[in-house]
Amino acid sequence: MKKSLIVALLLVTMVCSSLFANGNSETVTGKPKVAFICKSYSDAFCVWVKDEIEKNAKENYSNQFDVICFDSAGNSTTQINQIENCVASKFDVIIFQQVDAQATVPAVKKAVAAGIPVIVTTGHIEDGGLSTYIDANPVQQGTVVAEYALTKLPTNSKICILQGPAGNFHANGRQKGFVDTLGKRSDIQIVDAQIGEWGKDKAVTITQNWLSSIPDLTCIMAHNDDMALGAYEAIKMAKKQGQIQIYGVDALASACLAVQDGRMEATVFQNAIGYAVKALEYASKTLKGEAIESITLDSELVTPENVNKYIELHKMLGNI
Repeated sequence: MKKSLIVALLLVTMVCSSLFANGNSETVTGKPKVAFICKSYSDAFCVWVKDEIEKNAKENYSNQFDVICFDSAGNSTTQINQIENCVASKFDVIIFQQVDAQATVPAVKKAVAAGIPVIVTTGHIEDGGLSTYIDANPVQQGTVVAEYALTKLPTNSKICILQGPAGNFHANGRQKGFVDTLGKRSDIQIVDAQIGEWGKDKAVTITQNWLSSIPDLTCIMAHNDDMALGAYEAIKMAKKQGQIQIYGVDALASACLAVQDGRMEATVFQNAIGYAVKALEYASKTLKGEAIESITLDSELVTPENVNKYIELHKMLGNI
């Protein structure tokens, strides 16, 4: 009898573990269910957005709906399965950060066909307007940081670029902003660009190779702060601190501190708080039957002149 009970309990545990793989266990409260599908828990900016969503949900919407978070781990197949599982589980709203702007479209169509509103935050997908997006302009982000770099780079600078994933909307936009703006100076040369997949560790390896093959490298521009900070780690290991300029995007707490102490020249504030606040506001509105529309949030250049404002913000949020 005892052995049968143990086996039964193990089976229940296995079923629950399978049901909530890559997500938080849901408490049955009778309230509407809102899914937040995070692109990757290994991406510092995505986690910042997730943390803000959880915090905002607890403080402002706990009496209206439950938020259940899932980790797509940067894998589009995983994300598609998560969206489809949310449809099958009859979630009331799905919020997600897309891994792939095209691959997720069929799953989003299934959700919308099932009457589930879909909100894409920190990006948007090519679904003909079926979903509502909350995003920034990645071309503008790349442009403002590159314009600042133009004022700091010496004559005949050699630049390398750390890119996000191939085909990614934000990576493509930031790259366009970088390249078009840097092209305004004929003496500047972009000598290489490598895909770092948004990751710090991969950026370290790529930068180490650049430091070996391009001894007179002047500057590294990264599509996000994690890769920019990875570049700095490689530069530090090579004892070349202060010799190579570094620029990023996101204004993570760690990057703001790096701008303050001179390890990075600049970054761009991508509004994680705005993404989270607006996503849950939109979720609340759709549950009430109110209309919502896609919006683009502003991004601001962060330099040594204004970085203290953002450091204070991160302190207030508990990130520092």
